[in-house]
Amino acid sequence: MDSISKFPFTNLPTELACRILRYSAQATFDQTDRYQIKSPYSSARTLCLVSKDVRRIVLPELLHTILLPKSENLNRFVDALRMQEEYAEIQKQNDLRLERGEEQIPNDLYFQYAPHIHKIWIGCIHDKIVPNPLLQSDYTSARKLTISVLTPVLLAAPSIALDSTSLKLFSECLEHAWKSRADTDASDEHSPPPWKTQALTLSGETVANGPWELLTNTPQGSAFLSSISHLAYGSHTTTFDYSFFAAMSYGRSRDYDLPLWMKSILWPSFKNLQTFSMAYPHIKPPFDLYDFYQFREGRKGRSFHVELLTLSAAMLTRGRDDARNWRISAFAEIGPGEECIRTEEVRLNVSHFPIEFWYDSDDWEKNWACGLCG
Repeated sequence: MDSISKFPFTNLPTELACRILRYSAQATFDQTDRYQIKSPYSSARTLCLVSKDVRRIVLPELLHTILLPKSENLNRFVDALRMQEEYAEIQKQNDLRLERGEEQIPNDLYFQYAPHIHKIWIGCIHDKIVPNPLLQSDYTSARKLTISVLTPVLLAAPSIALDSTSLKLFSECLEHAWKSRADTDASDEHSPPPWKTQALTLSGETVANGPWELLTNTPQGSAFLSSISHLAYGSHTTTFDYSFFAAMSYGRSRDYDLPLWMKSILWPSFKNLQTFSMAYPHIKPPFDLYDFYQFREGRKGRSFHVELLTLSAAMLTRGRDDARNWRISAFAEIGPGEECIRTEEVRLNVSHFPIEFWYDSDDWEKNWACGLCG
């Protein structure tokens, strides 16, 4: 061991050292461990503690994809945004001090989050977006403050994923952005909308009964839906249907049942929609039904490649009878990394790498974070 010389990291060229740090800080979304056991951000968090310079190098990697699966995660994220607002005020003071030739206030923790956030997942939060609401003297004001802090960062993300329980929160953010826009000169019909989101992913078992009217019955919600170019969806009910796997165990090829809520959606509202996608585990028949039962009961994880079924917007938005069969018939057998294009309107891709499924909410969070939902 003594014969092996140690090469000081500081001897590396700066550009190479920065590349190594950024690579080391990348989130491990494809890990086999559950996220609640091991955070996919653990490496980035550790590196942020090394020094202020290292922190600034790795923060963009940490912020690229934000996962907020529970209320407590959302609250901590909002607290971090509030702190950054305070640091931003200090930075404004420092800019003025610099112009006057005065000594600046130390402000090493200031960092603009929004430009580096590309994807945000908001999971099962229900209505708990204010920490300790019983301790708040004015809950309504506290909630409004939370919405005002979250909105500009959330709506700046090109890709947003929402659990059905977070649609109410999202509708409040849209309303806040819409009203703020109306209070400025940017409210004319030719100005861009107050969001940059192009891709929307929905998850959860209650989307069919979710508060869709919060989006479809408001001007800001309608405008948002009309601006979306890609819509995706994932749920255990649709993708792990027991009766389907029972049939597969006898060698039946996989058909793809689309969720019933798709029949009630006003697809023409999605004026700029290009594609709709759903992710499924890639499983070949015949399938061990007992093994599937063990997995479904949460007794063990299973490693699957991911199939991405993509439908064109034209297929969904044109008029049709509600009695239409909402099932896509089985594709020819394809393997990892391959694509099957049936028509211009229907295609299937299989991921290059597998991920670990646990039959819980982590499955769709992980699919989305790994970029496997389209």
